[in-house]
Amino acid sequence: MTGSLDSLPPELLSIITEHLGHDDRKNLSLANSTTRTIIAPFLFRGLKVKCPLPEDHILHDVVKKFGAHVLNLHLHVTFFPGQPDPKKEEDVEMEDNAEDADRWYWENPPESVWARKSAHVPAVKDLIQFKGLPRCSILSIHTMGVENFEIEADWDDNDLCDSGMYFCSYDEDWDMVKEKEEKYAWRAALRDMWHDVANLSKTQHLEVIHFLPRKSSCWKTREWSKFLGCLKELALYPYGADNGAGWHVNTLPGFNDFFKELSSVMLRRAKHVERLKIVAHDDGFLNYDSLKLSPGILPELQVLHLEHMAAPAILLPFLEGKPRNLREIHLSKCVAVETNEYDFELKTWASLWKAIRETGEKPIRVTYQYHKSPPLTEEENYADEDEDWKPPEDEEEGIARLRRMVVEDKEIIWPYVEIDEKYGMVMDNDVLNAEHLGMGDDNKEYRALMDEMERRRKGVPAE
Repeated sequence: MTGSLDSLPPELLSIITEHLGHDDRKNLSLANSTTRTIIAPFLFRGLKVKCPLPEDHILHDVVKKFGAHVLNLHLHVTFFPGQPDPKKEEDVEMEDNAEDADRWYWENPPESVWARKSAHVPAVKDLIQFKGLPRCSILSIHTMGVENFEIEADWDDNDLCDSGMYFCSYDEDWDMVKEKEEKYAWRAALRDMWHDVANLSKTQHLEVIHFLPRKSSCWKTREWSKFLGCLKELALYPYGADNGAGWHVNTLPGFNDFFKELSSVMLRRAKHVERLKIVAHDDGFLNYDSLKLSPGILPELQVLHLEHMAAPAILLPFLEGKPRNLREIHLSKCVAVETNEYDFELKTWASLWKAIRETGEKPIRVTYQYHKSPPLTEEENYADEDEDWKPPEDEEEGIARLRRMVVEDKEIIWPYVEIDEKYGMVMDNDVLNAEHLGMGDDNKEYRALMDEMERRRKGVPAE
């Protein structure tokens, strides 16, 4: 087998490798040194660096050996809380001495967000500038509190809880942000992280995983605006969590208010972003009263990808700005949301398809994916997810007719939901699903959208 591989031209072996999974590539690389040399660029495309760097890190050796192949730099940045106040009755006592001993950051706190010792900070700052990574173009920042913020410690001075998702309980104005950065080492570290990225990185492609819903004072600087203005691609994966008893983070005002401000504190400065992706966490649904995409932002946007959010309500204001360069919209696990608020007007799927159809003159590719078929009856709605549910033979004729429309006429059930006011979870609204499928407006506007985009692609004049 080794001899056969050696006889293949390197170009052909590279093509074969492109079609293999990562494990198969690793196994193939073990054949011999020649094969490993050819396959190495396919194996080491990403570099993961845990920050703060430990004192015994081997980062220099890794970069020297594999840096030439790296396309994507992943910085996994962990933040640490202040020590619990023993005088506070609500603080949970540490029962596990071994666990307490593992919390070195209280006895020997890191000297930088990037490294435990300041002498090692330049190694990470060089990476942020892609030094030693000649092919790298993507900067991915993974942020998280140590042990997912679950330590009962001094994360925030809210009156709800000292751990978990409650670090983002309330909204913060800019004065409060500065006060928190002076009081909490982890908030200062978050500020320093964004400051160094803005001042050092030349990337045009930024990804933020577990994007923490807390502002930083450096976001008001000229350097931050300049950094955002140089981006071409931006992907945000917001933080999400539950409190262990079912409450999702989107029940907290501070979480929702942060994303309500996202357009003003971040997106309006990203004037050259061509591709934007926002993927909400399963435990952090983005509703119409949280994420706001203001009209007129992102003037160069071409491709928009949204996942797990109230797409019609969020997108309609943005589309009012008539984004002239938009050519692709990808929606996944998105829904239309009903609420009991007296002044709320339901934003239907029909209204979204109509708004997209009236946007610009260029063809816009629209894709939609949903993880299941939205229910049409209460029985279907409350069926076990693992159950192979089938409609009863004696189902009401009106519902049976709707199901025939889906099968025979290829009608689509566009999902309508409610958000549980207490827990923040997404709940299917079978009544609205059936009602809007029966009215037909959603599918009528969707077909009109598809017809209009086909006309634009073919260059046929509008009637």
